[in-house]
Amino acid sequence: MKGLRWDNLLTPILGIVLGIYLLARPGTAAEALCSLIGWLILLAGVVGIITAISFQHATMLTSPMLPFSVVGTVIGLFIVTQPAILAGIVSLILCIFLLMEGASSMQAAFFYHSWADSRLWLVPLIIGVLALGVGLWMLFFPLESAILMMQVIGVSLIVSGVINLLSTLFGRRGRRNQDTKE
Repeated sequence: MKGLRWDNLLTPILGIVLGIYLLARPGTAAEALCSLIGWLILLAGVVGIITAISFQHATMLTSPMLPFSVVGTVIGLFIVTQPAILAGIVSLILCIFLLMEGASSMQAAFFYHSWADSRLWLVPLIIGVLALGVGLWMLFFPLESAILMMQVIGVSLIVSGVINLLSTLFGRRGRRNQDTKE
């Protein structure tokens, strides 16, 4: 444990704990994340209003940032009070992206099929069909898709945390053994 930095241990452990929380409570985690984003937008809007008013008071000129700051404050306040709406918007954006990607992949597959003799056109066709399927599922089930996104992020945080933790713990031991052999 000599020479081990605590931040190299703490970061993977926090990632694993956050991943477990995202798996156990994905709906609550999605709302908390959207609420945090709302608070950050609200804070940026309020700071922008204060800055714009200070600028206007100091220079006697109208600040062009004041309307944007007011809009940001209103949007942030709305997101803080209705965090589920932001989760739905994010799901809708991902849904649209997947539908466009699926249609594009299928178009490329049909182009490759008419252009080449190989069976490589099946790969973009399968990817396109899967992307269209997931996009349509997200369109009709936005709440479930937001929950699934949180769970996928949770699993990836757990896997990444475990890998980084094992690398930190056993990677140092392996390097220490190599140093003693030389």
